[in-house]
Amino acid sequence: MKIFVNEFHQIKAVRENTTGNDTLKEIEVPDDFLQPFCATVIKGFCYQINEDGSTMVYPYKDFELLMSIQQFHEEKEKQVTELQLALAEMYEERQV
Repeated sequence: MKIFVNEFHQIKAVRENTTGNDTLKEIEVPDDFLQPFCATVIKGFCYQINEDGSTMVYPYKDFELLMSIQQFHEEKEKQVTELQLALAEMYEERQV
């Protein structure tokens, strides 16, 4: 997975730079980077590569706010899944 960071190490884009900011630095990270957080929450973190090659990942936005956003995201994902299952069930009933 790719992340894109600004000069302050703030993650501004995830997977693809759709910000229009060509100065963002592209960094390849593991696909499970900051899982299970959604992209909006990931954008609340900094990713810094130190001189010795080690990395630091830390929130630059209020962590409680980020967790509220994540909880909202998970609730919406659950609702979408429930709707998809209900639609599939309705479709199957009509096919019988």
